[in-house]
Amino acid sequence: MLVDSVDIELKAGDGGDGVIAWRREKFVARGGPEGGDGGRGGSIILRTSHNLDTLSSFRFRKTFKAERGHNGANKRKTGPAGADLELLIPTGTRVINLVDNRVVADLTTNDESIVIARGGQGGLGNVHFVSATKQNPFEATKGTPGQVLNVKLELQLVADVALIGEPSSGKSSIIKELTGANVRIGAYHFSTTEPVLGVLQLGDQSLTLVDLPGLIEGAHRGKGLGAEFLKHTQRVRVLLHILDGTDPDLGRSESAVLTELEKYDSTLLTKPRVVVINKSDLLSPTERKAIQKKYPDAVLISATVGTNLKELQTRLTEIAY
Repeated sequence: MLVDSVDIELKAGDGGDGVIAWRREKFVARGGPEGGDGGRGGSIILRTSHNLDTLSSFRFRKTFKAERGHNGANKRKTGPAGADLELLIPTGTRVINLVDNRVVADLTTNDESIVIARGGQGGLGNVHFVSATKQNPFEATKGTPGQVLNVKLELQLVADVALIGEPSSGKSSIIKELTGANVRIGAYHFSTTEPVLGVLQLGDQSLTLVDLPGLIEGAHRGKGLGAEFLKHTQRVRVLLHILDGTDPDLGRSESAVLTELEKYDSTLLTKPRVVVINKSDLLSPTERKAIQKKYPDAVLISATVGTNLKELQTRLTEIAY
């Protein structure tokens, strides 16, 4: 199951308290103040990893706390700092502050990190409060609280190419043939129920492909499965638009998907787009000729029998690089 959005609470550690302590040694009747400072609280760090492609580790645990700083000690000893807490997240995760819906971070590269919640400062021991008029201060301060943030982690898959199209257009078959991705394929709507990633390897070049569940009219408003997955088109470089060659109205099918993209985010239409007409093995020579005339730049393929898949690979590589 793809978990691509979670709400969590992050609590950095509080700073340790400063202490009131006195120098106590043999033959020293009245030693001066020697209370040490508290240690800083642990911070919470987010770090990306390309080995993760889901936020499932946050599905059941919603609160994360870093360690509190330790209190100071006598002999001016500063308390140990609280341990930082590092959380691994998938590359492509946005962090949104739930209070004001502000994007705090957008982490798009592997092994990128950010201190998302800072630990509190340690308090001061009484050694800091000595003055000409106060030689033996009974005064120390508490550590400051660590930051508390309620955030949404929102994953937008980082891929080179997104496969888009209506349900049953053959996207799952195509990504399986191009990349070997393990996908469920069925002759019914929404056989793909979550995005599927695959890698197309051509010599020393590689492209990451993502197959998105089929888009239907109203997807941008939450109809069908489209709304929660349209966001995964925003980081890709190329759109691979799959049309079912057996559809009697290809123009309607193409327009319907483009309309949903535009309503969701009009900038998506500025991305390079490769049109693929699938299921060419089910067409007569006359039908194939008519489609090629209407879509001269399209690649006619058959994912089932492997027709023109090499040509499609070449086209993707040329446009992506």
